[in-house]
Amino acid sequence: MKVIRVYDPEFSTCVPLAEWLESPREAYEEMAEDIAIRRDNLLMISNDMIKLSRWLTWEVQTPEIEQESATGLRYASKMYAAFFECAEQPEKISTFKIYDLPEVSWNGKGLLEGGYITPSEWCEAYFLAVITRDKESMESLAKFPVDIMKQSASKAGPVSYLLIEVFKAYQYKEDNILMLVDSAMEAAMKQSNDWALDIAMGYLETFAALTTDIGFDFNEKLAKNLEIQEKHHINARHEDLVPVDSFIPLELLGMACMWHDKGNKVTVESDSLPRFLIEGTYL
Repeated sequence: MKVIRVYDPEFSTCVPLAEWLESPREAYEEMAEDIAIRRDNLLMISNDMIKLSRWLTWEVQTPEIEQESATGLRYASKMYAAFFECAEQPEKISTFKIYDLPEVSWNGKGLLEGGYITPSEWCEAYFLAVITRDKESMESLAKFPVDIMKQSASKAGPVSYLLIEVFKAYQYKEDNILMLVDSAMEAAMKQSNDWALDIAMGYLETFAALTTDIGFDFNEKLAKNLEIQEKHHINARHEDLVPVDSFIPLELLGMACMWHDKGNKVTVESDSLPRFLIEGTYL
């Protein structure tokens, strides 16, 4: 089934695609220099690499474009996980050697007080690791205590933390996933804001289809929630802002990767779900 994106960037009449790509491509080129400048660049570079891949979905998908996207995400996955590792023991100095980048050592002082550690960041980091098949980062993130996350200056609603418990249960192959999904769905209905009903419920429906036998068709739920979440991001933005987060919804793409890796067929076709990432072609 084909899911056509609603949003039109109007590159010919507004900002050309090359201009949108300029800043994240510069970050890609300067990664080795920037990672050694300050700790918070671990997060900044990760976000730039995700942004690069999102904008690259509007390019003609040549092998070169696909490899650029996949490589940037591989770096981002390691950096995102490293950022959370710093926050887990703020006083500890941790050393990271990420592929061919310079070795760096940082502590996590101020990350919780500065509100950098949030459930939404964790979910992005975890599913980025899923997409890049970075099992080491998946394990590291799954070990991050939710209680520490709740100490962050940035607070979230109860559904956000319940989502993490659901995904952790999957990582550890626990047998209570359905119970956790049901609890999270009930909380989402109770929270009842647009994010809970559109985004969180979409994650939970798709995840339930992925992990349980309650009768949900995975591809139907994936297609449905891909459309709902694009509309949510469009509506949540002001008219002059681009809903970049909708170009690749990391959590839904990550679930598509999980479905594929379990030996199933992803029949949903969408520019927001790059096939080469689902299949792990360059990973």
